[in-house]
Amino acid sequence: MIRHMGGKPKTAKRALIVVRLSRVTEATTSPERQLQACRELCAQRGYEVIGVAEDLDVSAGATTPFDRPQLGKWLRERHHEVDVLVFYRMDRLVRRLLDLAEMIRWAQDHRIVLVSATESFLDLSQPFGDIIALLVAKVAEMELEAISARNHAAFKHNFAAGKWRGGVPPWGYKPERVDGWRLVQDPEQVEVIHEVVKRVLAGEPLRAIAHDLTRRGVLTPRDRFAQLRGREVRGYEWHSAPLKRALTSRTLLGQVVGREPVLDEDGNPVRNSRGHRVLGPERVLTHDSGRPLVRAEPILTRTMFDRVARELKSRENRKEPTVRAKGLLTGVLVCGVCGRGAYRLKGGQGRKPRYRCASAQYAATCENRSIPLELAEQTLEDRLLSVLGDMERMRRVWFEGSDHSDELAEVDEALADLTDLVGTGAYRRGTPQRARLDERIAALAARREELAAMPQEPAQWRYEGTGQNFGDWWATAPLEERNVWLRENVSMRWRAHSEGVRTVVDDIEIAMKAPDLDGGVLLEPLTELARRKAAGAWSAAGLGDLPEALAAVWMRQGPAQPSVVEEEPERPRRKGAAKRRR
Repeated sequence: MIRHMGGKPKTAKRALIVVRLSRVTEATTSPERQLQACRELCAQRGYEVIGVAEDLDVSAGATTPFDRPQLGKWLRERHHEVDVLVFYRMDRLVRRLLDLAEMIRWAQDHRIVLVSATESFLDLSQPFGDIIALLVAKVAEMELEAISARNHAAFKHNFAAGKWRGGVPPWGYKPERVDGWRLVQDPEQVEVIHEVVKRVLAGEPLRAIAHDLTRRGVLTPRDRFAQLRGREVRGYEWHSAPLKRALTSRTLLGQVVGREPVLDEDGNPVRNSRGHRVLGPERVLTHDSGRPLVRAEPILTRTMFDRVARELKSRENRKEPTVRAKGLLTGVLVCGVCGRGAYRLKGGQGRKPRYRCASAQYAATCENRSIPLELAEQTLEDRLLSVLGDMERMRRVWFEGSDHSDELAEVDEALADLTDLVGTGAYRRGTPQRARLDERIAALAARREELAAMPQEPAQWRYEGTGQNFGDWWATAPLEERNVWLRENVSMRWRAHSEGVRTVVDDIEIAMKAPDLDGGVLLEPLTELARRKAAGAWSAAGLGDLPEALAAVWMRQGPAQPSVVEEEPERPRRKGAAKRRR
């Protein structure tokens, strides 16, 4: 747009209007009011409005202008189209002093003017304009601190009353207006949770579960919340790490989980380089009595929640594939010359599938030749079935018992924290705070006596038969499931050389690893060793590794004939093995 003043053409400055709101329910500076005031200013000054960056439900205390969905895209990718940034008030742009200083430097570097529609004293084109802006930003930052303190107090009160304060709800819940906004179970998500829990306890890898949920189009908690609010469903994928965090979060028990700011030695919040508060690890919020705050109906029982947590804990050292295995021996078979892993090579015309040393993909290759896939897999299968084929697979199940040790530990921890406050600061004898502290300590002490008097039968894992031996499982299990088992329990090496056009396999070495005695499924002879290990057998004598050592021998030779098994004639293959799935 061209304006003529005094006969000389003048190009109108291009203005981007910035609108921000922390919460859509905020009534004071609504988006419509902000937009109207900014448009009026642009009309008065002759600015050409080229766009509006509207960020709703976005906190200026938690984000910088460059991090916001709408404004950030303009600043990063389209700043060359803008001459002026127009905002309703300075706190609509930033609330942190450091954020404003960074914004002023960026604007000066890109020759962009910052203009407030309602604060005439903020004119960064004038001398000392940037200093005045920084002073105003400091006031806004102090105001934000006061707002944060009030919000934190309201947050704790509303949580104690079971109210929902906004944001994406925990997995399995949805907000519903019942005497104010509260969280209720979402039947669709609860069904998914129970399915996932069942599959986890059955020993299925989290990666496989996450892949299946994504393939089936099951909505993640974020997408489900967007769907419930009538917003765009973005189709986020499921991943094993967030799935594990969700399955071990106490929100599944209906409890409230929060993160408190880290304080310095003077009791002030610690801030990072951008001025944002540093938050500590997640923890369960509690009543004054020390009991966890519960704001929704639990999705899982405490027993089931503990079972899932223990099962996932036992998997931490598993060597599960990071991608779906394409070969049974991927991650199991390694080169006997250079030690690199083997990869599955498809057979071309006149060639059968085989495993090849990974060095073949590099300039410097080792001398080892490939090994036929059928030979490698059949050799390993024959060895496993001859030694382990008749052993029954035992599944680990959780015995509830009557164990109150978890709650007792929580009470002891709360008592320790509270007693440390006695006699300090506001908790000196005779103060109201000390009286309330004494009441809380007395209530916790009474609860501790009550728990200590209850009969204790420790909760523990036990193993029950599946009715399926190893050979039958091997014949029917999917390739990925067998591959995961092999990665955990077997290592295999080979050497081969060429004679003309033929490849001759010189040696195949199979070694059985010590099995995980905390695993979800064990072979029957190993369950007694697992029980003894859990009970601390031999640990007092410094032989804590003995159960794993014995288990490794049994996996290598079989418990029935520990010394002569490798000298006996090879057993005939089981009929079911021919039906196995590749």
